[in-house]
Amino acid sequence: MPVIKRYPNRKLYDTEAKRYVTLEHIAALIQANQDVLVIDHETGEDLTTLTLSQIIFEQEKKGSGLLSRSLLTNLIRTGGDTWEQVRRALIAPLHIDAKDAQTPTEPSPLQRIDELFQDMLATLNLPTARDLRKLQTQLDELNAKISAMLESQQADETLEKTPAKSDGAE
Repeated sequence: MPVIKRYPNRKLYDTEAKRYVTLEHIAALIQANQDVLVIDHETGEDLTTLTLSQIIFEQEKKGSGLLSRSLLTNLIRTGGDTWEQVRRALIAPLHIDAKDAQTPTEPSPLQRIDELFQDMLATLNLPTARDLRKLQTQLDELNAKISAMLESQQADETLEKTPAKSDGAE
């Protein structure tokens, strides 16, 4: 894992590559699935989260639209506790030993992660795949009812237009 030292002049130094780097370089490392650790050169304080936030901020300034306005607004409203809960909930299932066999009724770690992610989105008041599936089902049911009503209405109109037959008593 590359260790990046941040100096008081805000320069970032990659101790592994032995050169100064930019936020874009750190973003490229992360996109290449590498974890990075950013520490303060003088205090040794972990600045990784702050640096990752800066990367997101810079990408937003460039107009990349990485995060939607509603997501950012809801993150601020719910505070950092939501993300910390999600982080703990997502990481814990991944540390399950392979020797621990799952019972057939117990969801897999990936299923749990998906459920937790869906719950997090609901907490942030964002539509989830579950919500969209539910809405699609409701929409399909409404369309079926509307079609049945239209067919019934057309059948009634057809009967009204058909002249009544007489009994032949005239």
